Amino acid sequence: MKCGFISATHDDMGKEIKGLIGDYGKTIRAPHYFVLASREGDGFLTDAGFRFEQMVLEATQRGLGTCWVGLMFKEASLRAFLGLDEGWRVIALTPIGHAADPTFVSRVLRSLARSATRKPIEQIFFWQRHGAALPSSVLADGRISRILDATRWAPSWMNKQPWFFIFTGREVLVYKKKRQNREGKDYHLLDCGIAMAHLHLAARDAGFDGRWELGKFEVPEMPDAEPIGRYPLIIPGD
Repeated sequence: MKCGFISATHDDMGKEIKGLIGDYGKTIRAPHYFVLASREGDGFLTDAGFRFEQMVLEATQRGLGTCWVGLMFKEASLRAFLGLDEGWRVIALTPIGHAADPTFVSRVLRSLARSATRKPIEQIFFWQRHGAALPSSVLADGRISRILDATRWAPSWMNKQPWFFIFTGREVLVYKKKRQNREGKDYHLLDCGIAMAHLHLAARDAGFDGRWELGKFEVPEMPDAEPIGRYPLIIPGD
């Protein structure tokens, strides 16, 4: 799988992003943009979300502003402008620069989109099977609770949070139920990759050593779910 980030200035991208809508309604103009592109293949959207979010988090840590934009451009036109052949998929982009103070309209639109809220842990994370609550002993583990919180706050398109996670005591399974397609791309897979990046980074910070493995598996109590990946994570005392 080949995934790449392409850097461009506003002067370069001005024609392609004229009127581009981001920030829940505010037209974006930034000094620079990073464009996410990938060769198409099994798991490419999940992989792209996983990698690009880590770049976004690094930029944020350095005090730069970003904004995931995945649906507000014409892929064929942007791909041609960037000089990419048809084997590449242009997936998303982000403006990057020093963020301006939010306007009143921006704050209202963010509020309407519930960008500052997330689903509660019990609606996303389960134990052994879909719908089963995590035991209190797991929730009381400080390292696990930090992983849950970091994953829960991962961004997604319109804050839909399409992902679910099952903790088995020895690994974590991630899966989803719905699709969100545009130009042949299921952006919920991209969202899942973003959440998987958050879980991986939080697990690594907590002292766990693992990596995601994409592939098929059976989701207990959810036969119509779409399995995405599994991550080794042994919970102490299980």
